[in-house]
Amino acid sequence: MYLDHWQLKHFPFENVGNPAYFFESEVVRTMLDDLQDAIERRKGAVMLTGEIGCGKTTLIEHFLLALDEARYDIALITYPCLEPLEMLREINLQLGLDADGSDRNAMLHALQQHLANNAANGRDTLICIDEAQSIPSITTFEELRLLLNFKLPDRFLLTLMFVGQPELQKKINKLPQLKQRIALHLHLGPLSEQDATEYMLHRLDAAGSTRCILTRQAVDSVYRHTRGVPRRINHLADRCLMEGKRLNVTLLDSRLVNETMKHYSC
Repeated sequence: MYLDHWQLKHFPFENVGNPAYFFESEVVRTMLDDLQDAIERRKGAVMLTGEIGCGKTTLIEHFLLALDEARYDIALITYPCLEPLEMLREINLQLGLDADGSDRNAMLHALQQHLANNAANGRDTLICIDEAQSIPSITTFEELRLLLNFKLPDRFLLTLMFVGQPELQKKINKLPQLKQRIALHLHLGPLSEQDATEYMLHRLDAAGSTRCILTRQAVDSVYRHTRGVPRRINHLADRCLMEGKRLNVTLLDSRLVNETMKHYSC
């Protein structure tokens, strides 16, 4: 525990989705605007990919939480290792529908009626699938694609949002009918050096820091070792704060960062 040593109220580099620590870089802000535009204009299907640890889930959670509950009916699938019938059942359950897991036609009919009711009442339906690269079969992707057939003459009745690692793109490429339905593909990469600096300072500030804790050189070293991947930044910065407390230093410098990297895998 190092909070008292660094005069912090909270741990600044935890890898959990605390809204107070969400960092909105210019890149992220643009992505949020693009996602909002896509669902407001009912584009049908969108995809967000990104490398491991770059903050895809954090971004999507922030986006979904900001949506107006009165306007959007949301199904969030976070464990997508599902066969077609299981996926359909999970979607219906997320939307509050009865799901007879043995009767596909009944589930599809209930879903279509629910989507139509939402549209009639001025609500949009959003189905978001996180870690979508884990969907085990092309047939499950095909089942999801077919949901886009639920539409009115001038609009889709739902928006599909696929979120996953880069291999998600390879899986979708194997299904041209779905690939052609992807109206928007965004890719989230590591932070730039400037954004990484602002990211670390933002999280320290959100944790209650009232003084300088990191030297400029320490920030540069953290960036060099982590290559701007937020999850790796969190791991390394957290270990450095712990090491700094053990050594009873009042400022983290590049030497401490480099020594910490020698002893810990971050």
